[in-house]
Amino acid sequence: MKNSFFLVIPQQKNDPQLSASFTDDALRQWITELPTANPGLAARLFYELLGELISVEMPAAKRLHALELLRDSFYLIDDYLRSRLIKFGFPKGESEKKIFGLACAIERQFTIGYWSVVKDLTRREIGWLQGKSTALAIQRTIRGLSRIVISHYMMSYPVPDWIWIDLHSLYKLAVKLDKAGSKVADQGGIFSKLSSVEDSYKQILLLSLAYPSGLMQKEFQLVYEFLEKISDFLQIETKPVAEQAVQCAILMDEDLPPAFLLGGTQTDRRSDSAMLYLNLTKLGKVIKQADKLCSKEEARFSSLEVDKNNHQKLSAELFDYLMQRWQGKEPQGTVYFADRLDRYVAIGLETTYDLLETGRPGLETGLEIRAETDSERALSCNFHKEGVLSIGSLVSFRKIDAMPQQRSLGVVCKILLPKQDSKLIFEVMVIAAQAFPVAYQALEADTDAERKKALIYGIRDNEGEKSFIIMDSFRLKDGDLLRMFMGHENFPIILNGRRNIGLGYWQFECRRILDDVVPTQNKKKGYDFI
Repeated sequence: MKNSFFLVIPQQKNDPQLSASFTDDALRQWITELPTANPGLAARLFYELLGELISVEMPAAKRLHALELLRDSFYLIDDYLRSRLIKFGFPKGESEKKIFGLACAIERQFTIGYWSVVKDLTRREIGWLQGKSTALAIQRTIRGLSRIVISHYMMSYPVPDWIWIDLHSLYKLAVKLDKAGSKVADQGGIFSKLSSVEDSYKQILLLSLAYPSGLMQKEFQLVYEFLEKISDFLQIETKPVAEQAVQCAILMDEDLPPAFLLGGTQTDRRSDSAMLYLNLTKLGKVIKQADKLCSKEEARFSSLEVDKNNHQKLSAELFDYLMQRWQGKEPQGTVYFADRLDRYVAIGLETTYDLLETGRPGLETGLEIRAETDSERALSCNFHKEGVLSIGSLVSFRKIDAMPQQRSLGVVCKILLPKQDSKLIFEVMVIAAQAFPVAYQALEADTDAERKKALIYGIRDNEGEKSFIIMDSFRLKDGDLLRMFMGHENFPIILNGRRNIGLGYWQFECRRILDDVVPTQNKKKGYDFI
């Protein structure tokens, strides 16, 4: 790998005074004085420092040492900028786009620094001492490119041109130098403080196979870190994997991520020498360890942001999502728009409840927005408000000639931004063809106590008719008793089968019980010694 069209090294100048500012003592002093309490200023100062670091001539060893000293500060600043990107859904506002631009610029400059070291060290034959630095620099360059990929995934933007071919080329370079398996120190790791070029390469390959359009923004870094645990179960082969039903190929000379060869396309027109294969057969062992790798308490759609106290384990729903994707199964919404007619869409439980309860159209009031059908599974819409839609959003919709009460209910399972603007294409996993508004309150509540909004729908299966209630309270558990208000009736119900079906929404199977068989529930009292 001689050059990179993405990691373009600027013209480096001979400036002894500027080079002296990157000595060990000077750099440590600069890091100490970095105003981390003011993240915006710290990010600007860090960006300017990186610009100087990659544009001045200095020995490769000195540049590598400087980058390693700055690594913790880089993570601190970049993680803060990323946290600003995932606070709200899509479409993104101008402020978030500016933050994204700054984050990518810092990530790119930092990675260019390591790529500059790689180029310097590989211009001539590598000695034993230089070999360790070369493995470290290549691994760090792959890590840096991976962060850029993840940042673009978070914004649902396409990965920039030349990144994938750079990743493939760096891996080939490490293999050629016999450094692909060399372990180097990596304090950025969550589960292991040692990593190799191949480990880092496999991590980003597996993440790309998780179908990014179906992941929440908070989940990309979460999954990427989780992949540290299971990357050993993934093997890179030079020939198709006989035991694997669907081959997964890496076109090493193409600017493309790995892809499953579906529909019988098990071979490619390019020569086999330019193609590697991913052996995913050992991921079956990961499924057997689900109890150790998953959190029973964590729910996938509990919030938009990451639970920092439990970031080392995935929710069972997310774990199942990943296992399905790594079998080559693309996440898909329900085939529900084959008629290709426009729909009126409402977002959220409360908005849907109000439309169902009042029976008034919501287009003029802003409760509904008109969407076109993009495919038999997807809708497309220009949103005027920022941050209104995310993976896991609860939506209801009706045909434009239908009554406002004739609303189907679903959860967004895939989002695409074809032009990085306010137009979103989204697929919906339909829950119910018709939903109805209900209200509820605690069984012991006074008659004039506040009633909370909910939605209810019914299904018929082999066991008969069942009713399900959807609410936004995470405090309710299986076995809880409530009083439901439906039309002019009210009656007690018991909840079972708790499921987190959407972003902040919980579903229960609910059964009506007779008032005279409701068990007595003692009201909880305070401590008698206070």
